[in-house]
Amino acid sequence: MSAELLFVYGTLRRDCPTGAHQKYLAGAEFIANAQVHGKLYRVSYYPALVLEENAQDAFWIRGEVYQLASPDQLGALDAYEECDYPAQPHQEYQRKRHEVITVAGEKLQVWIYAYQHSITHLPLIESGDFLNP
Repeated sequence: MSAELLFVYGTLRRDCPTGAHQKYLAGAEFIANAQVHGKLYRVSYYPALVLEENAQDAFWIRGEVYQLASPDQLGALDAYEECDYPAQPHQEYQRKRHEVITVAGEKLQVWIYAYQHSITHLPLIESGDFLNP
C-alpha cells in the first residue's frame, strides 16, 4: 500500500493555534517542510491556495508534508475542508494531487487542498507563509 502524503499550508500546520493539526493529523508522520508554486490569500482565519503552473506568476507557498496514519484520515480532512472528492463546484476547496518540493530539493506527489472560488476581493499573502504573513 502506498503512503498517502498531504501538504498543509494553513490551519493544519503544526504551529497554527487553531488546534486543527492535533485533531485531524493525529498519528500522521511529519516528512518535511516543503513549498509549492502558487498564490496564497487570506479568506478570514484561514488561507486560500491557488496553484500556479507558471513560476513567473507565482510565489513559493510554504507548508509541511505529512504521511497520513491511514487512508481513512482523508475522509476526515475532506470534512474539515468541507469538500467532497471529487469536489463540487460550490465548494471552496478541491483535493487534488500535485507536486511539491521539500527544503532538501526532493519532489513529492502529495494531496493538496486548492481553492476553487473567486479570489477577487481576497488579500494576497505575499510572503507565501500563512503563519508569517
